[in-house]
Amino acid sequence: MAIQEILTSSGSVDPVKGNKAQSQEKLPAREKTGTSTEEKADRVDVSEEARALYEAEQFQRLEAIREKIRRDFYRQDEVTEKIVDAVSKEIQGSSLDQ
Repeated sequence: MAIQEILTSSGSVDPVKGNKAQSQEKLPAREKTGTSTEEKADRVDVSEEARALYEAEQFQRLEAIREKIRRDFYRQDEVTEKIVDAVSKEIQGSSLDQ
């Protein structure tokens, strides 16, 4: 008995290998050669308005931190303990990654 080509809606399947083998005529030009001459990279464009909003938010956060420093917020015992706990957890977490 002869083994014949199996045709599916997405191309042909090699009955021996079981993989989908498409004929060269059906492939786009860059796939025929096996190498891509035009690689397209993903790209994100951020509008000037979005950049301005981000910078404004960062400025506001920085100003809030500066104000807390001026008012000695970070010198409170509870705040200092929270900072030390957060830093020690960060250090322990980074040492586990190594």
